Amino acid sequence: MTENILNVTIGYQLIAMDRHIVCLQIPAFRIALARSSDSALRNRPVVVAPTHTPRARLREISPEAFHEGLQPGMPVDLARLICPGLRMLPPDSALTQAAHRELQRRISSFAPTWESIRPGSLFLDLTGTTRLFGPPIDTATRISRELAHRQGWPSVIGLAENKLVSQVAASTLIKPPQVLSIHPGSEQPFLAPLPTIMLPGFPRTHVSRVWQRLEDLNLHTFGAIASVSLAHLYAAIGPAAGLLHDWAMGIDPSPVRSPIAQPVIERSVHLDPGEMDDRLLLGRLYRLLEQLCATLRTQQRMCRHVSLTIQHSDHVEQTAQRLLPHGTCWEIDLQPPLTGLFYRCFRRRVRLTRMTLQVSRLEQPARQLSLFESESLVPRAHRLALAMDQIRAKFGEQVLFWGRTVR
Repeated sequence: MTENILNVTIGYQLIAMDRHIVCLQIPAFRIALARSSDSALRNRPVVVAPTHTPRARLREISPEAFHEGLQPGMPVDLARLICPGLRMLPPDSALTQAAHRELQRRISSFAPTWESIRPGSLFLDLTGTTRLFGPPIDTATRISRELAHRQGWPSVIGLAENKLVSQVAASTLIKPPQVLSIHPGSEQPFLAPLPTIMLPGFPRTHVSRVWQRLEDLNLHTFGAIASVSLAHLYAAIGPAAGLLHDWAMGIDPSPVRSPIAQPVIERSVHLDPGEMDDRLLLGRLYRLLEQLCATLRTQQRMCRHVSLTIQHSDHVEQTAQRLLPHGTCWEIDLQPPLTGLFYRCFRRRVRLTRMTLQVSRLEQPARQLSLFESESLVPRAHRLALAMDQIRAKFGEQVLFWGRTVR
């Protein structure tokens, strides 16, 4: 299929280069991380769910928990009744994000281009790497083996000519480590018997209009969709018909998009024991803001985006973010929006155990320097912040505080 061919011109010769796209998935990523450090969790039913929240539901389950009859989304109380020996892990987004960054670092030496799907899952473009690393299937197997041996992370890998087929191939694998390669030209026969619920972007939900129409038309498999003409499918489904028909035929020309490096500055505070007093929490938050602003000024940068994530003692997380109208590196500009973000996040009267403040969209200050800049032109709040930076740089962070940041 021409959609799956890269045309590379070298001199006067046109070379057709087949694409080799890998979809790497570490099933139940949070559970895999816990098992890599605690062997007692292996070969037994484990789930991820908030541990202190009423009516909590399962977020991830291990294969052993699945064999016990558990499903993601099941109430925790029901899961405990079905499986009395169940081990529960609290969600930990900081841990999974850090592990995902480590995963990206591990695969970057094999794949010049890669794209994140979610924590523990990536697309890798191995096109043109055969002379460096050998056949793509061997490279994929080597990546899987290294992740299992060095990190203790078992993975499943799908290899195909495009992202769609490789992702579906990986999704059909149940018990890692496994690798499934779909050879060029066999995409449609591979997809034909598979259910349409495996289509990326078309989740199994009754509120999806496309899903409802497929159900009404009795189109339950990829093959059933491929057997319908594009004109008839368009009349039944609408604008989504073209993309859906291509997917059913195994056609997906979308490239693997490399991440755009966006520098961020982040600071966190752990609260032990947990805290729920607004005044004290805002004081700790303003102290984080001072640290971030001092770092911005040291790097001679300004930020345009601020994000706040809080974690409750029951492991429930809330995130709020805001795009600023102009870049700034001053506490006096960032305190009002940060206070608003705090009250947007902190709506539950449950103790907080961690707060993480992040600024991004960093840019250089854009201002015209004056040859005769007067100190009186610099706002008083800015002069005070710069003076505090100098004192702390000379005598230490703990030597000077604002009263509102002292507990």
